[in-house]
Amino acid sequence: MPHNFDDYLDLLAQKDEQAFAYVYENTKRGVYAIIVAIVHDRHTTEDLMQETYIKMLKNLQSYHRGRNFSAWLFQIAKNIAYDYQRQNKNEHPYDPQEQSYLFDQPDASKPVSDYSLEEMMKPLEEEERQIVLLRIVSEEKFKDIATITQKPLGTVLWIYNKALGKMKKYLGKE
Repeated sequence: MPHNFDDYLDLLAQKDEQAFAYVYENTKRGVYAIIVAIVHDRHTTEDLMQETYIKMLKNLQSYHRGRNFSAWLFQIAKNIAYDYQRQNKNEHPYDPQEQSYLFDQPDASKPVSDYSLEEMMKPLEEEERQIVLLRIVSEEKFKDIATITQKPLGTVLWIYNKALGKMKKYLGKE
């Protein structure tokens, strides 16, 4: 069931905590999926999520009622993540516990559920990661993903299916 965030805009502008909680709870998975697909680091993603919601609150007046609020918010998240990448292009955060999967080789005898999401998504390009994360993590509909990514629906479906094929091949399931 789609959410009508337009009903909360006036309350958000007045800094209403319940309105913010509603918007946050219903958009956080998508915002997370967009950012983590770009920066590939959980801690940085959490910081950039905060920045996304702060920027959303500051720029509410630029959102046009009746449009897709989630797509507007996800575009803010994407822009913030890309800005971060440009500013930190030579830095590569490394947390040995969080990213130990970088050194693990996939084992075809392991069930898919034993792989981390990050490990399964290793062979994907950034655009494929975004679409897969929006679909799987955020549970967005394909038509909404098409709006968010500004791509035709058929292209989004093709990229998603291609990405799933890459993931299956990478995990030795094909």
